[in-house]
Amino acid sequence: MSKIYRFVSFESFVDMIMTQSLTFVHPSLWDDPYELSLIESKFKKIIDSDDSISTERTVDTILHQIITNKLYCQSWTKLNESDALWRIYNNNNTSVRIEIDLNDISKLENVEALEVEYVDDPYELVEKESFYDLIRIKRKAFSHESEIRLVTHYKFNGTEDAQEYIKDYLKLSGDSRLYKNIEIEEISTEVERIVSKLNLNLKNKTFQIYYGHIDNFIKSIMLNPFAPEWFNGTLKMFCEQNGINYLGKSELYRANK
Repeated sequence: MSKIYRFVSFESFVDMIMTQSLTFVHPSLWDDPYELSLIESKFKKIIDSDDSISTERTVDTILHQIITNKLYCQSWTKLNESDALWRIYNNNNTSVRIEIDLNDISKLENVEALEVEYVDDPYELVEKESFYDLIRIKRKAFSHESEIRLVTHYKFNGTEDAQEYIKDYLKLSGDSRLYKNIEIEEISTEVERIVSKLNLNLKNKTFQIYYGHIDNFIKSIMLNPFAPEWFNGTLKMFCEQNGINYLGKSELYRANK
């Protein structure tokens, strides 16, 4: 597998071309709230495991809670097209399919491609998997998507490692020494305090990654098979003006001659 695909509205495609960026979103904006609940369940299991926890576990819990709020994703697929995907991402018959090379993902800043694993009961993996690994787990009801999930973390103050940034703050400020006998219910308050102290904005739910430095990043564009002909002409013109390989309308439903 070297190519991956994304089905989006025409408006989202135009925004992508104009900004030369991929827009990542926080999982809380997804249609399926089940996925984010896995991560929240992981945090809850740590919190509920005891009345008080060690300094090390307290620091890790604070880190996870902050970093989970600064996790952003974008969904792609291994499928070049399918009836289900065209119908799900229909957008009034004007959706487009974007094709890129999976190998180019490594050229994006701070982005990793994760192949989604589909399981019967994701909650069985909450204790076994890390916070980060849970972001690639979905229910089998969604297996038709064959999803490749692009994931990025916001780098606090441009640091390479957000966790080290926060740990260094705790170490220098001496705050971590206060966690020796911290009560469970105090952790959320401490998270809020650190977020405020370090000015870590947790409100932004979208995050853009620039791809303009990668030559021929977009390999091709294909139009929804149900699109009207006038729109086919409009999209063709737009792609030609921006030097994009336009494949025309999908022929998924075209009868063999």
